[in-house]
Amino acid sequence: MCLSRWLVGLLVILATSFTANAKIYTTPILADANELLQTSPDKSLEMTTRYLDQRRLSDPKELSRVHVNDETDHTVRTPLNTINALQIQARAFSLLNLPEEAINTVKKAEKLAAENDLSFTTLETRLIHARIYWDNLKNSATALRMLDQVDKEIEQSKALQLTKQVKILQYQSLLQRAIIESHLDDENKAEKLFIKAKRYLMNLDDSSEVINYQLTIGHHYLEHRHFDLALDRLLGGYWLAVEQEDSAKVARANFELANLFEQRKVFDKALEHATQAGEFFEHFNQTLPLAKTLALIASIYEQQGRFNLALVHYFNALDQENQLKHDIRSARLRLNIARVYLQLYNYPKAEQYLQHTRQLATLSNNEAIQAEAQILQGKLELAEGRTERAVSTLQSGLIAASRLGDLDLQLMGEIVLSAAFEQQNDYYNALLSQRRYEQLFSSKQEDQVKSNVEVFKQQQRMLERSLQLEEMERQRFESEKALYKQKNVTIFLLSFILVILIVLLRRHRVAKQLQTRLMRLRTEFYTHPRSGLRNLRMLTARLPNSLQQSSANFEQWHLGEIINEPLSDRLRFALFEVPFLKHIYLEHGYQKGLEIERQFGEYLKEQVCEPARLYHFSDAMFLYIEPNSRLDTAPDQLAGSIQQLIDNFLDNRQIDNRVRIGMAEYPFLPRAYTAINDHELLDILLMAANAARLISKKEPGSQWVHLSAIDAAPAASFASDNIRKACLQGIDNGLVKVQSSSTYDIIWNNDHDSDKNII
Repeated sequence: MCLSRWLVGLLVILATSFTANAKIYTTPILADANELLQTSPDKSLEMTTRYLDQRRLSDPKELSRVHVNDETDHTVRTPLNTINALQIQARAFSLLNLPEEAINTVKKAEKLAAENDLSFTTLETRLIHARIYWDNLKNSATALRMLDQVDKEIEQSKALQLTKQVKILQYQSLLQRAIIESHLDDENKAEKLFIKAKRYLMNLDDSSEVINYQLTIGHHYLEHRHFDLALDRLLGGYWLAVEQEDSAKVARANFELANLFEQRKVFDKALEHATQAGEFFEHFNQTLPLAKTLALIASIYEQQGRFNLALVHYFNALDQENQLKHDIRSARLRLNIARVYLQLYNYPKAEQYLQHTRQLATLSNNEAIQAEAQILQGKLELAEGRTERAVSTLQSGLIAASRLGDLDLQLMGEIVLSAAFEQQNDYYNALLSQRRYEQLFSSKQEDQVKSNVEVFKQQQRMLERSLQLEEMERQRFESEKALYKQKNVTIFLLSFILVILIVLLRRHRVAKQLQTRLMRLRTEFYTHPRSGLRNLRMLTARLPNSLQQSSANFEQWHLGEIINEPLSDRLRFALFEVPFLKHIYLEHGYQKGLEIERQFGEYLKEQVCEPARLYHFSDAMFLYIEPNSRLDTAPDQLAGSIQQLIDNFLDNRQIDNRVRIGMAEYPFLPRAYTAINDHELLDILLMAANAARLISKKEPGSQWVHLSAIDAAPAASFASDNIRKACLQGIDNGLVKVQSSSTYDIIWNNDHDSDKNII
């Protein structure tokens, strides 16, 4: 069982190690559900629930890849896809502010991943678990402890460290740590973690995660009042999101930018970005971010003195928070409403909402809201003329604000308390309060000066970087100019090469066409028009030049060369006549005769195999050549083979099967290889074939005649311009041996006697 789990885990690691980019879902339903998380988490939750309900979990004991990562059967769900669905569900619950359901779901996913020994998916699920503890419960201790466990398991898993995908886990862990440390006001530690996370991010090649990183670190700088750095990061993330057309991240960037401009008192830009963010959240019915955005818009209107608009948006935000049942944010909104009513001199309404605020703050045990509510209560009592009660309330609120270290709240309390003492004509205490206010304000100014110094240093660094960028821009321009020239030269050279290539390709194409045409013409010229066999049309006086070629080219016989490589190869020649081809047209007609002759040619092509050769010499005569390593082989064997060829073709055909064969070997003179050339050898074969034809007139059946010079025959005996006469003289002198299938004497045709120029 352990081995099977190890194999399954290895398959998952291999499957996830092909890319270090964003997570890829093999099931379209889960991919769509994941896309909907940022816009409609409720729909994402509905899709994953339907996916889990409609499919059954496959058998975890199967070890095939289909079990791990693929779903060919739409009625089942693999363990990996089941875990992915549970992860999406948990994140959707988290976004819907349902932490209990989110934690229960992510625990199921973690358990299933551990049961199937999916190490990467297990760690990925634990990271989601830690994020839920922080995002929804703000439990930094538990979240950091879970992150420590993930980092420890990554270090201990050698197999996981070999994959590229582990960088995603390390990046997500570092980014989550940085967010927590930033919220815990450990700015330096958070900065270092953000820098380390960025190193991993550079290797991920994930544009969506780059946007998320920019917005996250921008929020960090904004929380710690590094406005210039925050503006740089948030604007970078905003334009990247616009370029990627990621509407969810554009809305998030708009909200952060609105916060930044609101704190910098740039209300028109803050209102513009907040309105755009609110439109997105309202369109996709995202209650929590919409409530925060409405509260931000209301705060902007309040600071602008547009109290009625501020009240409208505060009430709208309160409606959203009431749906979420979040007591702390509801208490904060009621406190803001009370403050606006106080500025509108509507004291009963202010008192009503302050009372609700104190109740909710007490239930949630939020000291900051309680302290601010007390100071605001004191300000209300002072406005109503209840000076003594106002002084007591303000003093209690200032003690709480001092305990919390809230400088802005102390400043507001001291200035109101000073005014209260002044109404009581207690100028001494009024002066003390005023001095405490001045001390606090001076301390705040010092902090602001330090912040301004830091901002100046940051601006100095940005200016230096801008100057460096200008210099780099100038160098880039020069490089581009040189590159442009080089590009023109390269284009010219490439164009020139392209023209040459086109010309060469055209020449090659034309040459290929001419070669193809030449081969076709040669094939047609060398091929007999009726039988389709090679013929001897190109037999010319220049053919003996081939006798000087190397013996290594024996297999490269060209059409028309009947003798090749005579210095090392012994050849046997047979010139045979097939009489039925002379009569087939007369007896059966032209079409039938043409068909039979073509079939006969195709038959001979099939039967004669390399290295033997066959030529169609004339209408009814064929020249057969084959290697002959032994000169003492009986000629009747070759004659019998040729007769067998003819018999097999004419089987079941009522056609004359007689054959007349003339045979000879090359070298005709064993002691003189080059004494007889192609033409002379053909003359000898024609003499022998003619003799066989004359014999067949006297005797029935096929006949053959074989001529061969004796071993001691001198080459000078055949040094004549008339090889036929020389051959007959050799027969008379006993230099040429005659073998025949007949016992009758052969009467030779003395056609050479009519040539008076023969010596």
